[in-house]
Amino acid sequence: MDNEITDVPAADGAEAPARKRAPRRATKKSADAPVEVVTHDAPAAAESAPDSGDTASDGEAPAGRRTRGRGRGRTAASATGDAEASDSADSSESDDAQADNGRSRQRNRKRGRGRDDDFDGVSDDDVLIPVAGILDILDNYAFVRTAGYLASPADIYVALGQVKKYNLRKGDAIVGAIRQPRDNDFQNRQKYNALATIDFVNGAAPEEAVVRDDFNDLVAVHASEGLGLKGRFGSVKKGDRVLIDAAAGASRTAVIRDLAAEISASATDAHLMVVVSEGLPEDVTALSRGVRGEVSASSYDRHADEHVTVADLAIARAKRLVEKGHHVVVLIDSMTRVSKNQLAVIQGSRPLGDGAVDAAVFSATKRLFGAGRALETGGSLTVIATIDNQTDGFSGAVRDELLDIATAVVTL
Repeated sequence: MDNEITDVPAADGAEAPARKRAPRRATKKSADAPVEVVTHDAPAAAESAPDSGDTASDGEAPAGRRTRGRGRGRTAASATGDAEASDSADSSESDDAQADNGRSRQRNRKRGRGRDDDFDGVSDDDVLIPVAGILDILDNYAFVRTAGYLASPADIYVALGQVKKYNLRKGDAIVGAIRQPRDNDFQNRQKYNALATIDFVNGAAPEEAVVRDDFNDLVAVHASEGLGLKGRFGSVKKGDRVLIDAAAGASRTAVIRDLAAEISASATDAHLMVVVSEGLPEDVTALSRGVRGEVSASSYDRHADEHVTVADLAIARAKRLVEKGHHVVVLIDSMTRVSKNQLAVIQGSRPLGDGAVDAAVFSATKRLFGAGRALETGGSLTVIATIDNQTDGFSGAVRDELLDIATAVVTL
């Protein structure tokens, strides 16, 4: 499934009527089947009347020909009538042009508002259908991902006005509602439903999200509290950045699976997340069924940008939890594959070895792995990631970059 960027339709802003009763909520709580939400643009402007400027010349007598008085009268009347028709046509054309310009401006205003900032209000007659998912904010638009961290047709469009109003961030868990369309709305179907209301952000009222701490502004301290693991991972603490230096293969995947099970049993107060990039489908299934935590995976048959999206959104989600004071442990398999996919997305048509490309890739990779830290105000983000044990080529360069910021290394 390709990750398409689809233009999102405009939304007409409408204030709710001043009634006492609240919008009805659909009794069915499932949001599996998407419901179309539509908007209406202003009707198309009428075509301008054809130009009638040449009509007056039809009544002119040819040069050198005599005309009788009656003919002259008819000619004069025709000329007068044609002139009046021309004036009427010009007036009609001017009126149509003004109406066309007004309607065009109205449509442009509506499209600009709906696409960028504004969002529809909810009237008392609207029936609301509950939805939930993880917020993904892109350059000029945002979506609530309702089927994991990858894009799907059931995703919900979020107006940037809502993002600004509630200070929403990438990785926020959103619970809200969309409007159920009315019978006469199906003639103008749009691809994505729009979020009509926001009920909860990360389990709290949306107003609380407006005045919250930012992960990047929180004070990091040295990790001191252990995770309670045993064996070679016994020294790992909450907030560490740990590299598992090992060759790719089934043994490394098994280590991740066993480590996830041990963390689930030992660190019961921590939220466990497992991120698999370019994994085998059967390994993804085994992890999803065997891990008592959140598994975010993209199998090898996905596009490079989808692998990057899964890793980025998982770390963003972890940050949002840490901002609320939670302890989060993220297992990534592997940072080498994530970095290679970042290279494929950033590089484009530029050759490998381009200094700007290398710097951008290494910066993105270090930003993900380097998110691990313990915070002075409480909460921690522990990142444990596998990496190829190659020392040359691109894999070796990634390994060297991450070794510089790791707090612990476990060699298999």
